[in-house]
Amino acid sequence: MTFNPLRPNDPAAGYYRIAAERRFMYLRQDPAHTLRTVWQTLPVTCPICAADTGLTLFHERGAQDVVQVLCPAGHLWPEPLVDPDHFRTYAELHGYVDTQPEALWIIDAGFGEEPPPPIDYAAEITAATKYVAKYATRKAKTRIRRAVRKPIRKAKKKALDLAFTPVSAVLRGAWTLQAGGVPADSPKTAKSAAATGGKAPKGEPELKIPSVARYRKAYGMEAPKKGPACLVCEDSGSITAPGISITCTECAGPVAAAMAAAERKAERARSGNTPPQRRAPASGASARGKNGGRGGAGQAVTVHGDSSQPIRVNATGPGVPLLADQAAAVRDAVSSAASRNSGGVHVAGTNNAPIVSVTRDGSA
Repeated sequence: MTFNPLRPNDPAAGYYRIAAERRFMYLRQDPAHTLRTVWQTLPVTCPICAADTGLTLFHERGAQDVVQVLCPAGHLWPEPLVDPDHFRTYAELHGYVDTQPEALWIIDAGFGEEPPPPIDYAAEITAATKYVAKYATRKAKTRIRRAVRKPIRKAKKKALDLAFTPVSAVLRGAWTLQAGGVPADSPKTAKSAAATGGKAPKGEPELKIPSVARYRKAYGMEAPKKGPACLVCEDSGSITAPGISITCTECAGPVAAAMAAAERKAERARSGNTPPQRRAPASGASARGKNGGRGGAGQAVTVHGDSSQPIRVNATGPGVPLLADQAAAVRDAVSSAASRNSGGVHVAGTNNAPIVSVTRDGSA
């Protein structure tokens, strides 16, 4: 019979297998005792290599009447000294199969694998205590060495950093110049700048760059002219050609743009962001009040154009006349709009009294 190492112990199917790590003992009657039966326990040994540990014993019911043994060296032989009934009972006990109670005496007699040696608890406790003491001593020595070496290591590192700072700065600058860049500030300068909130050190004067207007004034250059806000109609409000006149849909028209600019100027004047400007009074204007406005005017100004709806510019509040600089801003904005527009523009107060009139040629 060949041995199948993958087949497990299966007493219900008639296959019995025991893999013993220690010596496997079988029973033999002692011939020295004739009056009573005395059993001897003898180990199973390989007849070729004399191995008695690590043996594998198997037996199949109906296929053979002898227990087969396999040693770790691969030697397979039948062992007639092992009783098959005893081996089957022992294998059933290992396979958790209900055995006959009268057959369990073989376990008490010593059949089967030797039990493991007893544990020496005193020796185990002593060895564990020694190991724990050595481990604690080793950890304590490590902590002491770390506490001594850490400050020394930090001091050495700091001394090396101070010694090699100039060398590293020179090398860094050389590499940067070779790469075509500008050497950056040293770490000490960058650290001081970061500590002061990003401001330059006190010893270095701050570079003040004049504005573009100062350069233009120094060189006698004229200020650039502002182009039209609407590139479609060039702030005319309509796209014209021979026989064609189309209202521009990309902008609100010159009158609306002028009134928006006037409203912004008036708002700045009311808030006090712009200093008051002295302008000549318009023709037909009434006497100025205490604040420089027209005493007879109302609280609003209405602008009528040819292609736009009436637009109202509110003054500072009910009962407060329009200031002189506000009226001048409205007058200038409307005049510039009328000079670009083909239609006339008329400005009046709330009492429909004309204040400024602009003709088609743009004259007030």
